[in-house]
Amino acid sequence: MNIEKTYSKLRFWRSLEHKTRWITNLRLRNKFILIFLISIIPFFGLIYYSYTSTRDQITEQTYASLSGTLNQINTNIENRLDYYHQLSNIMYMDSQLRNYLSNNYEQAFYYLDAFEYINRQFSSMLALNTNVRGITIYIDNKTLYSDGEYIRYTEELPETVRKLAIEAAGDTVYTQTDDHTIMLARSLSYFSLTHPYGILIIQISDAELYSLIEKENNNKSVYIIDQTGRVITTSDKSLGSKRLYDTFPIEDELQSNFGKFDKQVNGEGRFFTYKELSNGWRTVITVPYHELLANTNKATTRIIWISIITFAASILLIYLTTKVITKRIEKLLLHIRKVERGNFQGSVQFMGHDEIGQLSFAFNKMALKIQDLIEDVYVKEISTKEAELTTLQAQINPHFLYNTLASISSLALKEGGTQVYQMVNYLAKYYRISLNKGKRIILVNQEIQLVKNYIAIQEIRFRGMLHMHYDLDEDLFKFTTIKLILQPFIENCINHAICHESGINIIVKLRVDGEDILFQVIDDGAGMSRGHVEDAFQKANNLSGYGIKNVNDRIQLTYGEQYGVDVFSRIGIGTTVTLRIPKRYSYEV
Repeated sequence: MNIEKTYSKLRFWRSLEHKTRWITNLRLRNKFILIFLISIIPFFGLIYYSYTSTRDQITEQTYASLSGTLNQINTNIENRLDYYHQLSNIMYMDSQLRNYLSNNYEQAFYYLDAFEYINRQFSSMLALNTNVRGITIYIDNKTLYSDGEYIRYTEELPETVRKLAIEAAGDTVYTQTDDHTIMLARSLSYFSLTHPYGILIIQISDAELYSLIEKENNNKSVYIIDQTGRVITTSDKSLGSKRLYDTFPIEDELQSNFGKFDKQVNGEGRFFTYKELSNGWRTVITVPYHELLANTNKATTRIIWISIITFAASILLIYLTTKVITKRIEKLLLHIRKVERGNFQGSVQFMGHDEIGQLSFAFNKMALKIQDLIEDVYVKEISTKEAELTTLQAQINPHFLYNTLASISSLALKEGGTQVYQMVNYLAKYYRISLNKGKRIILVNQEIQLVKNYIAIQEIRFRGMLHMHYDLDEDLFKFTTIKLILQPFIENCINHAICHESGINIIVKLRVDGEDILFQVIDDGAGMSRGHVEDAFQKANNLSGYGIKNVNDRIQLTYGEQYGVDVFSRIGIGTTVTLRIPKRYSYEV
């Protein structure tokens, strides 16, 4: 169990190391900027917390303010409706008016007294109450004439209004007409609640109630609605006499006598508060969030912009500061890379007394020490190798070799040894190209001829087992290459790839690839495993003493590490060797 826990911890730390490796690989300047960006996250969190706290506090204060406004509006409306209720009481309890309306005037002619009394009383009330549009009593007494203004017959009264008034049993009820007039209805049944002698209608202008909410419509909307949701009065005249619920679907929320709630309406956040009046009406106040939080949003926006400008200035300052620091590091790194390439000329200039300055001073001392060691060890070793190479080359006299091969060739021809003559002749041509007066660089054409001379010798030896094919781009013959890069691989095909008596097919290709020249040697021999290929790149003494590593090293030392040898092989199928060198005209390396 402990072992499993240990392995689990190791996997965790390795996974964490793998995930954070990209941070390690960032440039120093980017690391500073990243650390700064991470450090400002809590600051933005503080801004968000401040905004939400302020928003919640303002919301609570707004609810409290709206509740006070709502109570004041309801109080004013209740007082005004109570005033009209008292006004109706004057006529409700007027016994003289009751007598005039109840008398039978079929044989009596004193109904003129009744009209004179009614006109005097009603005109006086209208004069004292400018917001009252009209006062009318609807009666069933057909013996009293209807003047069409103060006295009318019950048949002219809408049935819904008459029914509401009778069901109220002497209490006042309110309704609204289509012309935005508020109608107070009351059955005149002072002595008999079930048999009223008339129904009093007082028509009140909606301007009367609107004046009570007019000053409260700043940044909010106030609605007075009846029991069905129909708007009694509001500042939005387009909603007059319409149902508020058609604009704001809040009918389900207005079930209690008072309350508050939030709701999304047409994608806009709003909050509502409401309270019921004594006559069944409701006062509803609504405020959109963007109106409520306008000042808070403006302040938050200013803070965010100031923060963004500050952060941008901080990032710029960090960038400039790190640039000054990293510039010295980059200069030091440039000198380190020069030393890495073997260039010890020049030293790092004085960089101050801080850590970077001390590092540059230590680097200068280290570079001088390495240069001294190279002069003591490496240069001496190179001199020894050069002396050995000079001694080896001195042992080979090309003229002596050519003359000897020519003598053998003449003797073989004289004695009738035609094949010996051909082999010696091809061998002489081979060494004439390969020695090349001690030069390492030859034409591509010469390298191909060297291969063909070598093949000619081997074809005499193997007698029909070598099947050579050439696919050569002759436009590349004018370019140069280092010598003896193809022959070792041809020799390897002959010595190691022949796996049956039918011999081997060898294809030599020469083609261009962009700005590079590609040599390819392809055979259908025994092939090699991946392990043998990898071993071949580690050994310098296979392939007739040259080896893949030897050829690869010579190409990379001459042209650079982007060039060299690539080997692809399958056992039983064959091997493809690709050599890549650049296109060069000059013989100089």
